[in-house]
Amino acid sequence: MKIFNKLIFLIIQCILIISVTNAQVDCDGTDNPYPIYNELPVLINQTANGKLYKIGPPDNLINIIELYGTPYQRGLAQGQLLKSEINDIFDNFFGYITVMVNELVTKYADYLPKFLVDALEEGGVGLALDITADLTKKYTPKSFFEEMQGIADGSGIEYKTILRLHMFPELIKAACSMVGAYNSATLNKGLLQLRALDFGFDPMNPLRLHPTVMIYHPESVSAGGDGGHEFATLSWAGFLGTLTGYSQHVGICEKYWYGYNGTSSREGIPFHFLLREIIQFDESIDEALNRIINADRTCSVFMGLGSNQTNTFKAVEYSYEYVRVFDDQTPFPSYVPTPSAHPVIQDVVYIDKFVQPSNHQCLASVLQKSLGSIDVTSLINAAAQLQTGDIHIGIYDYQQNQMYVSVGTQSGPYPPPSNFTLIPAYARQFIQIDLNSFFNQ
Repeated sequence: MKIFNKLIFLIIQCILIISVTNAQVDCDGTDNPYPIYNELPVLINQTANGKLYKIGPPDNLINIIELYGTPYQRGLAQGQLLKSEINDIFDNFFGYITVMVNELVTKYADYLPKFLVDALEEGGVGLALDITADLTKKYTPKSFFEEMQGIADGSGIEYKTILRLHMFPELIKAACSMVGAYNSATLNKGLLQLRALDFGFDPMNPLRLHPTVMIYHPESVSAGGDGGHEFATLSWAGFLGTLTGYSQHVGICEKYWYGYNGTSSREGIPFHFLLREIIQFDESIDEALNRIINADRTCSVFMGLGSNQTNTFKAVEYSYEYVRVFDDQTPFPSYVPTPSAHPVIQDVVYIDKFVQPSNHQCLASVLQKSLGSIDVTSLINAAAQLQTGDIHIGIYDYQQNQMYVSVGTQSGPYPPPSNFTLIPAYARQFIQIDLNSFFNQ
């Protein structure tokens, strides 16, 4: 019976492959033309609890910051080492997010909690962020507040401002893509994970200015720290939440869930803090799912979870009302029959940047063509062809403990001139970061 079921599964998969192959494949982009940059980072500065490096070619530099100690010590080190960069972002981001949120309320008022819409109308974005901070405070581990206080003390920015801007992911909708490929699907039979962040890539978005890979070395609980293992996040200067991150145990990514039509809440742990808790403390997908299921959840997002322990990847429908888990054989989304543009692919779990269920066939087609030989270059080209990942892209190679990152144009004057040209992350050179040299020190 097991052999028969497996044969049926393979037949269905072949039919779906043929349907995607015969259909018109609408990929908007072409392969990424650049070789991967693989030179070593250069140490720039250091403090008692941090080290700052630069990596990349002169026109495409990324910060790498190593942070040691307690939450406050790590925050203080980041505030000191990235003081000018943090001030640069925070000085400009509040005005930018005000425009962005107001536009979202105009478009999505019917889908937002009434209290949030009322707060935006009565007191603007500042009041909405303050309310979000108040409603999530009792659900948020105190270590995050201690780390934010450290950033405030190190950078000279008011603590309230830092707290406010850590609430913005709860208000913002970002279209992103994710892929987890493993076992028979990949060239080395290991797990590869793609995370592409699409988040309003325009010249005025200050989040593009100072991309930073943060590598955490938490102090043990017995020594007064918050404990957990070492982990890395791809973010921007001054932001503690995790949207893109990896440890030697698990990796995470996320995408806003536009199709969710259930209820939401603002009373709970912000999802980007929960994602960071996963990569700091959890060692498997099961542990991560246990944390997710038992969390006081707020908004609705898709999450991606990879595991070194099982060499697998799962996608999660995460919402206030329920949690649903998807693997490579589960109809996506919502367990309903799989659309032809999103065929089941053995040992591959994927979600593209469009509203789900997506009728866009590009990502499935590109993955099918590389099936059995998917490697880092395959995923780089998949992002380029789909044109996903404007702000940044992270690819995690679990077997080799490597992170490959690309970021949108981060240099040039701000505010930029009207003729300023931006290049999204998917069309730029990827930079390889050997995490073996940072972890297990």
